[in-house]
Amino acid sequence: MILASVVFANAQTEGPPDKVCISREAAVKAVADAKTVDAQKVEIDALNKAIADYKQQLNDMRIQFAEMSGEATILKQRAVSDAAMIQLLVQNVKKKRNAFITFF
Repeated sequence: MILASVVFANAQTEGPPDKVCISREAAVKAVADAKTVDAQKVEIDALNKAIADYKQQLNDMRIQFAEMSGEATILKQRAVSDAAMIQLLVQNVKKKRNAFITFF
């Protein structure tokens, strides 16, 4: 589209009716613009691939975070359960009494 606008903007009326004549400077600019457009297309494709890769990495990290937070929750629950079990066992253990010292 840029190439066409440059060609038509710099078109001259002289020459064959089925051809468009442009100046050398306009032709050089059109070629440079075409190279720039091609380079921009390559850059855009690379950026789109990088964005897709980052989205995939983000999804992988979300899954890993969910797994780790689930494991952390399980470990916390086990710690509470273990503490309750220890407390119950401590309460159920009879204190050893020395018959010679005990007055009550």
